[in-house]
Amino acid sequence: MARGGAENNETDPAKARALGRKELSRYMALPNYRNSWLRQGFTEAEFADGGSDRFIDAMVLWGDADTVKRGLREHFAAGATHVCLQPVHADGDFAARDRMLAALADT
Repeated sequence: MARGGAENNETDPAKARALGRKELSRYMALPNYRNSWLRQGFTEAEFADGGSDRFIDAMVLWGDADTVKRGLREHFAAGATHVCLQPVHADGDFAARDRMLAALADT
């Protein structure tokens, strides 16, 4: 089983969710993603205005490195054999992306 998701190392909830909403906006327009999320128990109302906090928090692991690592390990504990990492960072902040990947390398 594979699991995908976005990760960001922002610890401020408002900033982390804003980054998550921006990243997920392209997927929210695609019927296959929306239908999958509906099957997972989300509602159309939770997709409004970029996604509810509950939706964003379920789709994007965010926080310090230990918090994100814990979330990744939960995917494996739930049966995932592959997890796709999609680092989320402010536009052009490739150093943040690289720091995140380095911090997660031993997960």
